[in-house]
Amino acid sequence: MKITSLISLLLLILLASCNLNNQPNINEIPSPSIDNSMYPRLFTDNTGTVFMSWMERKGDLTSLKYSSFNEGKWDAPIEISSDSGWFINWADFPSIIAQNGQPVAAHWLNKMEGGTYAYAINMSVFDNTWSSAFKPHEDNTATEHGFVSMVPASDSTFMAVWLDGRETAHRADDEYGDLQKAMTLRGALISHSGQVLETYLLDESVCDCCNTSITKTDSGFIVAYRNRTEDEVRDIYTVTIKDGIVTKPKPVHSDHWEIAACPVNGPAISYHQNTIALSWFTADEGKAKVKLALSANGGNQFSSPIILDEENPTGRVDLEMNEETIWVSWLTSENEKDLLKVASYSIQGEKKREYEIGGISKDRNAGFPQITAYKDGLMIATTHIENDQSRIVTKYLAD
Repeated sequence: MKITSLISLLLLILLASCNLNNQPNINEIPSPSIDNSMYPRLFTDNTGTVFMSWMERKGDLTSLKYSSFNEGKWDAPIEISSDSGWFINWADFPSIIAQNGQPVAAHWLNKMEGGTYAYAINMSVFDNTWSSAFKPHEDNTATEHGFVSMVPASDSTFMAVWLDGRETAHRADDEYGDLQKAMTLRGALISHSGQVLETYLLDESVCDCCNTSITKTDSGFIVAYRNRTEDEVRDIYTVTIKDGIVTKPKPVHSDHWEIAACPVNGPAISYHQNTIALSWFTADEGKAKVKLALSANGGNQFSSPIILDEENPTGRVDLEMNEETIWVSWLTSENEKDLLKVASYSIQGEKKREYEIGGISKDRNAGFPQITAYKDGLMIATTHIENDQSRIVTKYLAD
């Protein structure tokens, strides 16, 4: 009997261990949004407060709203701006950043005359109320300006980067291979009053429609994005801005993914306590993969990539980190079922856990799932599509 009892106890411990690793404590949190809401963006500020922005559509009118998460629930939503002339896109969508428990800035995209993908970046800054919209770029060509990433820079400034199509304005269809007329990566240092203080040309030839990502380090800023070469190799690069000086862009890892079109699949980067973590999707050698690389020297060198998934990933990665943990999320499919996977790693790159979250669609209308650090776990926000209706679902994962 004693042996039987011991075996039973060991089985219970084993089951509990499996439950801890494979059945995380994930709780859905009532969303502050209504039906016909879509494309959330999450941001955790320096106080640990989580902010979320999203769009809501009613007829021809689109509104950009936000909420902050306090005492276990989302606050009542507040409208930032609304219009019927916005550019709405599943991969190129609005964002918000915050500092000291208050919003700093938000962005969205405004259509321009001249083509389907002619649009400008609109920004608004917050000082008790949201300011009138302004553009961070002086260019007014009827080309693409989007895929914005922003991060607080100081108590009075923030940094923004974006894809800027001004050099493509007079490009003929048969001149797509001319990198003198390629999509560019640009940036600006902006005051909390909305004044553009400095502008930067970061890279003269980048992938046309892959999202960018930026993080602030102790010495400056590092931007991750998908580059484009004359041979149509589109690997992930980084470029740094330090004391107003832009470094030469360089690859994180030579995947040598040759593709003559944009995969709409950019990287995600974050920094904490001397460690930079960067995750991305690639399909070099015809095989889809999600990778993670780390740097302990400000991005001068990255580790050999850790392969997170090479079974059937779709990508659309996001990444967050705190003092002890790096989290990466990505979309994938298993057994004809779409999943959001979340993997946690130590700061040294050792795998902790991997979670699977169902009820997810990788349809383009579902956009890019978002994660952000909150307490010892993650806030997750996704767009769910059901019966041609979209709604935002928010969850908390206690890792």
